[in-house]
Amino acid sequence: MAEQNQIMRVDREGEESTPVLILLEQVLKNLRINLLLVSMLLTMIRPNPNKRKRGGRDAPEKLIESIPYHVKQLDRLVRVNDKSCIDNLRMDRNTFGRLCRLLRDRVGLIDQKFVTVEEQVAMFLCILSHHKKTRIVGHNFMRSSQTVSKYMHIVLRGILTLNEVFLVKPEPVDDACTDPRWSWFKGCLGALDGTYINVRVPIADTPRYRNRKGQVTTNTLAVCDRRLRFVYVLPGWEGSAGDSRILRDAISRPLGLKVPKADDGGTSDNEEPVVHTINVVSPTALWTKKRDDLAAAMWGQRMNG
Repeated sequence: MAEQNQIMRVDREGEESTPVLILLEQVLKNLRINLLLVSMLLTMIRPNPNKRKRGGRDAPEKLIESIPYHVKQLDRLVRVNDKSCIDNLRMDRNTFGRLCRLLRDRVGLIDQKFVTVEEQVAMFLCILSHHKKTRIVGHNFMRSSQTVSKYMHIVLRGILTLNEVFLVKPEPVDDACTDPRWSWFKGCLGALDGTYINVRVPIADTPRYRNRKGQVTTNTLAVCDRRLRFVYVLPGWEGSAGDSRILRDAISRPLGLKVPKADDGGTSDNEEPVVHTINVVSPTALWTKKRDDLAAAMWGQRMNG
């Protein structure tokens, strides 16, 4: 009987301790989860020694140390002679200085902490002049690709705001012109042509931008006067588009290319002359004959002179 009572007492104590063990196991499980979360947070907060540092306490010191090399590179481009400046930036030193002054005064470009306006413009012109990548320009100027791309867009936005300065109103060749190059073209305003500019487009748009030479480009219409000053520029067309199609689009736009032609002379003294504009692109027999006669006369003078 005593043994039976002892067994019942042990069973009762075991039943009473079971909830305590379950609770203790749950507490330990929660503790392990919390420790795991704390370990993950410490791993995320702790700096990784293998990760490349961008900036840091020593970054300004390194930039300051590289300033003499940046100045030396810029001197080689725009402060030594015109030949180096023209070869690398496609303009002489005087033109480069005037462009930088325009961007300072008209656009508001300023010298940054480590990059001057002259260096910003030089990096911009290097990319445009020779179709260089930002990595190549960054290597030449000892700058990162991100820095080159940043100032490329800043200078580009500034150049676009100066369209009224860079685009001029053409003057026709008058009858008194004695220049042998232009004396044949009385009343001529300038010349226009299309040019291909290499671009990167989405894969789905590649066929539309592939030109007849097999390159992925955009076809840009440019018009200049006889002094090689730009009068009108129309970018954005696909490389597969023909020049005549782009010209039709240029003259049909509300703010597009306007080519005035002579008035019929039917206006009175009190009325202002009506300025007609050419808004149709189509060959005519009269223009074809005039072109052939002009070419024959120019060729005859060349052979006789």
